[in-house]
Amino acid sequence: MSEEVIKTDFNFKFTNEAAMNTALAPFFYQPQVQSVDGDGMLQFDSETGDPIMENDGDAYLVMHSESYSFDIIGTIYKPTGATLTDSEGNEYPETAAESGWHVNLRIVGDARRVDAEALDTTYGVNPATPYRVWA
Repeated sequence: MSEEVIKTDFNFKFTNEAAMNTALAPFFYQPQVQSVDGDGMLQFDSETGDPIMENDGDAYLVMHSESYSFDIIGTIYKPTGATLTDSEGNEYPETAAESGWHVNLRIVGDARRVDAEALDTTYGVNPATPYRVWA
């Protein structure tokens, strides 16, 4: 009887960086501060007494936590097989962009498993030879 291998490394391919940002929304953090009135007094909800919070700046992708880590690759460039020569006579391999915006995700434990597997369903790819791998 073989043991089931639980997936911890995910490879995603989005159409572009904007699509990545939309899809990875569960991993974004939106800083907040307590609202103040025109006189500088802190605002509280009149019914619950809870502080009234408002967004403070732009939301951003949290790259690492105790339960996951992202590796944003972006556009992958692969050699075409042709050789080019620069203005100083140096030869170098020609490359061409692969389609998509590429991201690796490693999860630790099950805290973000549901999010990772949901992304994998829509954006997951299984490259035969990954461009970058976790060490």
